[in-house]
Amino acid sequence: MKIKASILLLILSIFTAAQTGSININVFDEFTKKPLPANIKISKINQEFSGIGNIIINDLPSGTYNLEVESETYEMGFLNELNIVPNQNLTFSIGLNRVAKNIDEVIITKKQHKTTAESPLSLRNITSEEVQKNAGSTRDVSKAILSFPGVGSTATFRNDLFIRGGSSAENKFYIDGIEVPIINHFQTQGASGGPRGIITIDFVKDVDFYSGAFPASRNGALSSLFEFNLKQARKDKLGYKAVIGLDDMQLMADGPLSKDQSWSGLFSVRKSNLQLLFKAIGLPFLPSYYDATFKISKKYQSGDELFFLGLGAIDRFKFNDNADPTLSNLTLIDQLPVSPQWNYTLGAGYRHLAENGNWLLTMSRNMLDNQALKYYRNIEIPNNLLYDYKSQESENKIRFDRNFTWVDYQFSVGTNFNFSKYDNNSTIKNVTQNAINFDVILSEIKVFQYGMYVQTAKKFFADQLQVSAGIRLDASDYNANTNNPLDQFSPRFSLSYKLNPEFSLNFNTGIYYQLPAYTALGFIENGNLTNKNSLRYIRNAHLVGGVEYNGKNNLRLTAEGYYKKYKNYPFSLRNQISLANVGGNFGVVGNEPLDSRGYGETYGIELLAQKRTVNNFYGIMAYTFGYSKFSDAAGDLLPSSWDSRHILAVTAGKYLKKNWNIGARFRMQSGLPETPYDLQRSALVNIWNIANGPLQNFDLLNSTRGNLSHQMDVRAEKKWVFKKWQFSAYLDIVNAYGSKSPSRLPVVNLQRDPNNNGVIANPTDPQNEQYYLLETGESDRSTPLPYFGFIFEF
Repeated sequence: MKIKASILLLILSIFTAAQTGSININVFDEFTKKPLPANIKISKINQEFSGIGNIIINDLPSGTYNLEVESETYEMGFLNELNIVPNQNLTFSIGLNRVAKNIDEVIITKKQHKTTAESPLSLRNITSEEVQKNAGSTRDVSKAILSFPGVGSTATFRNDLFIRGGSSAENKFYIDGIEVPIINHFQTQGASGGPRGIITIDFVKDVDFYSGAFPASRNGALSSLFEFNLKQARKDKLGYKAVIGLDDMQLMADGPLSKDQSWSGLFSVRKSNLQLLFKAIGLPFLPSYYDATFKISKKYQSGDELFFLGLGAIDRFKFNDNADPTLSNLTLIDQLPVSPQWNYTLGAGYRHLAENGNWLLTMSRNMLDNQALKYYRNIEIPNNLLYDYKSQESENKIRFDRNFTWVDYQFSVGTNFNFSKYDNNSTIKNVTQNAINFDVILSEIKVFQYGMYVQTAKKFFADQLQVSAGIRLDASDYNANTNNPLDQFSPRFSLSYKLNPEFSLNFNTGIYYQLPAYTALGFIENGNLTNKNSLRYIRNAHLVGGVEYNGKNNLRLTAEGYYKKYKNYPFSLRNQISLANVGGNFGVVGNEPLDSRGYGETYGIELLAQKRTVNNFYGIMAYTFGYSKFSDAAGDLLPSSWDSRHILAVTAGKYLKKNWNIGARFRMQSGLPETPYDLQRSALVNIWNIANGPLQNFDLLNSTRGNLSHQMDVRAEKKWVFKKWQFSAYLDIVNAYGSKSPSRLPVVNLQRDPNNNGVIANPTDPQNEQYYLLETGESDRSTPLPYFGFIFEF
């Protein structure tokens, strides 16, 4: 009995002994990046720690913590939702903003939510932990962003985000200062989106999400900008994390790579299980993917840093012939292409700390290979080929940024260069409003782009007023319309005025430019670059104003109004519609004859109430009312495909005892505008055999609306903490009650004879006058998607 008792005590000691970890907090000047002396308060355990630059906190019991960081003559900073793992030494960093000099009394405002001089509004910050616990996000930041105002979506299972009424082609993404054009698997070429994110959220410290007021250092953003800030690798030893879920399996490692700990790295590989999940619940398409991410960095004693960054993905796609034979499923199998895709981004950067600031030099290369193959009725014989699409995009980029102070002004200046190549080798049959086209595309173009910027900021009246102004110039050698940088003169101006420590008034205005997608620039018809002389930079002027309240218990309230005016928007000459109405599927945007006659406007108001974790409770409530209108063939402004008048999102969660965390999110969105089908023309045998589906009647562009869409997502997670490792189990149910399809357009397919051939109503008529008999029905309800998995951390 004594032996058994000893064994039992040994086992208990293994599972209950010192479940603690440690953290390093790097505190620096946000602008110059130089280390600062600081005091750190951990309210949960009511302790304070001090140090210079790097502050080590040992023996923290495992759990989630919020930290207050103070340094003399600097605004107070916060590190939220830090997850302490047993037997691990983790590193976190925070930059603090200096207050004005020569102020007799400075009132320090406990502002939990990030803003900058350039972006005093339209900026939201979300931490990695907040993404992971966000119900319905499935550990994907693009889905977590749906909790914020101004953000709409097209479908439950896709990441096609439209921000403040703009299309998904207007979003830009950066990781640690390096542009990453593709962050989703099965990205829509010429836009963004896709069913699944590529970025490993476990490696992300936080994300700055801009829906306006873009800093001058970033080019090409019209509707949103995502700045992903990666965490630092742990310093003590290599640590490991594994995720095994219904949707994917992932293995991660991070830690020091040299004895002196100056070299460190983050590494991740992931394999999809999504095809297994989709097959199990009877969906007709089975996407699968692989992806990998790494960052290797060298930290010098001077504070300089050299880093290398890379991520890439391989995507595959096939059909589920055993799916329930509903009209919706059979139609999807008939119409969706097989679309293999791969992409990568590789980059390097060097940051040097100068006497009065810092400079950053980055270089990167990214590439996308996109294919799509479709045969009529999926019968692979030459006569049935509808399209065989093969395209590649590659970019080589160099960017230089310099931050410095002069008197009491902060300056940021820089320049960027982009050498790109696009080629297309495709065979495509097209049906337009007036004709049937058979295109053989052999295209190759090279485009050089460059830009430069300067931005400055200063505080006045004892920090009550903060002002920022900047300009940027961009140009390209694509054509005579794009090669003069003065034609893309991009000024911007922001100010923020503190009425008192809690309330502030904020304002921003600016003009932003974006070069059309490579699919548009490189389109060839009859051997000529059809769009060569007709396209310009897209121009978008913003005007944004709002009020912000920062209250007790981490409460933030904001109200913002915005107005965006578009010019030079690409316009389809075939379908006589603006490309602002295109996107949100597995196809390609812009691969057609275009000119720049399109224009439009979006405007609305946004309300936000956000409460970061206090007393183990957190929540966000966001409401948006807005309009999005773009020109039609007659030049009239009509509702665009992203004209969702009302968007409501309520997200909440709570930490419970014994390491339980539960959360839920409810989203409701007005029906999006839809263009009715021209069923009579679609039923023509010659047209259906090429279009492989119903044609939209663009004479009735967006004249109807889809259904009011709404869904509930729920999440539950439980952690078990041991002496040297941590284990979690989670359940995430997206669209828990299976909401109605957001589209009111009917599902359309052919009536079939016993041999599965389409039934022709008038087989004795001349071939060009023969019609199929069509079958129509309602779309299936959206399917609840359950995600269940385990997380192991060592």
